[in-house]
Amino acid sequence: METITMSTKGQIVIPANIRKKYRLEKGEKLVIIEEDGYLKILPPTDLRTLCGSWSDLDPKAVRKQIEDMRKEDRY
Repeated sequence: METITMSTKGQIVIPANIRKKYRLEKGEKLVIIEEDGYLKILPPTDLRTLCGSWSDLDPKAVRKQIEDMRKEDRY
Protein backbone atom coordinates (compact mmCIF):
# COMPACT_ATOMS: atom_id res chain seq x y z
CA MET A 1 0.00 0.00 0.00
CA GLU A 2 1.33 3.42 -0.95
CA THR A 3 0.43 6.84 0.43
CA ILE A 4 0.34 9.81 -1.91
CA THR A 5 -0.39 13.50 -1.40
CA MET A 6 -2.57 15.61 -3.67
CA SER A 7 -1.30 19.10 -4.54
CA THR A 8 -3.38 22.27 -4.35
CA LYS A 9 -3.96 21.82 -8.11
CA GLY A 10 -5.37 18.32 -7.58
CA GLN A 11 -2.26 16.64 -8.94
CA ILE A 12 -0.84 13.40 -7.59
CA VAL A 13 2.45 11.62 -8.18
CA ILE A 14 2.36 7.89 -8.84
CA PRO A 15 5.28 6.35 -6.94
CA ALA A 16 8.21 5.23 -9.12
CA ASN A 17 7.94 1.56 -8.14
CA ILE A 18 4.30 1.45 -9.29
CA ARG A 19 5.11 3.33 -12.53
CA LYS A 20 7.82 0.78 -13.27
CA LYS A 21 5.67 -2.21 -12.35
CA TYR A 22 2.87 -1.11 -14.72
CA ARG A 23 5.21 0.39 -17.33
CA LEU A 24 3.62 3.83 -17.06
CA GLU A 25 5.47 6.53 -18.96
CA LYS A 26 5.48 10.32 -18.99
CA GLY A 27 2.45 11.77 -20.76
CA GLU A 28 0.48 8.51 -20.68
CA LYS A 29 -3.26 8.93 -20.21
CA LEU A 30 -4.89 7.04 -17.37
CA VAL A 31 -8.53 6.31 -16.60
CA ILE A 32 -10.04 7.08 -13.18
CA ILE A 33 -13.12 5.13 -12.13
CA GLU A 34 -15.26 5.70 -9.05
CA GLU A 35 -16.60 2.37 -7.84
CA ASP A 36 -18.16 1.39 -4.51
CA GLY A 37 -16.67 4.42 -2.73
CA TYR A 38 -13.18 3.85 -4.14
CA LEU A 39 -11.20 5.58 -6.85
CA LYS A 40 -9.40 3.28 -9.27
CA ILE A 41 -6.68 4.57 -11.58
CA LEU A 42 -6.12 2.34 -14.57
CA PRO A 43 -4.25 2.43 -17.84
CA PRO A 44 -6.83 2.59 -20.66
CA THR A 45 -7.68 -0.77 -22.20
CA ASP A 46 -6.66 -1.28 -25.79
CA LEU A 47 -9.91 -2.61 -27.24
CA ARG A 48 -7.97 -4.54 -29.86
CA THR A 49 -6.72 -6.84 -27.10
CA LEU A 50 -10.32 -7.83 -26.39
CA CYS A 51 -10.98 -9.11 -29.91
CA GLY A 52 -11.75 -12.80 -29.67
CA SER A 53 -12.28 -12.68 -25.90
CA TRP A 54 -16.01 -13.32 -26.24
CA SER A 55 -17.16 -15.81 -28.81
CA ASP A 56 -20.44 -13.96 -29.43
CA LEU A 57 -18.70 -10.68 -30.41
CA ASP A 58 -18.45 -9.92 -34.08
CA PRO A 59 -14.81 -8.93 -34.83
CA LYS A 60 -15.98 -6.62 -37.63
CA ALA A 61 -18.32 -4.82 -35.23
CA VAL A 62 -15.51 -4.41 -32.69
CA ARG A 63 -13.18 -2.98 -35.36
CA LYS A 64 -15.90 -0.54 -36.44
CA GLN A 65 -16.42 0.55 -32.82
CA ILE A 66 -12.67 1.19 -32.47
CA GLU A 67 -12.66 3.24 -35.68
CA ASP A 68 -15.69 5.26 -34.53
CA MET A 69 -14.06 5.95 -31.15
CA ARG A 70 -10.88 7.12 -32.86
CA LYS A 71 -12.90 9.52 -35.00
CA GLU A 72 -14.53 10.89 -31.84
CA ASP A 73 -11.09 11.16 -30.16
CA ARG A 74 -12.23 8.87 -27.36
CA TYR A 75 -9.54 6.25 -27.97
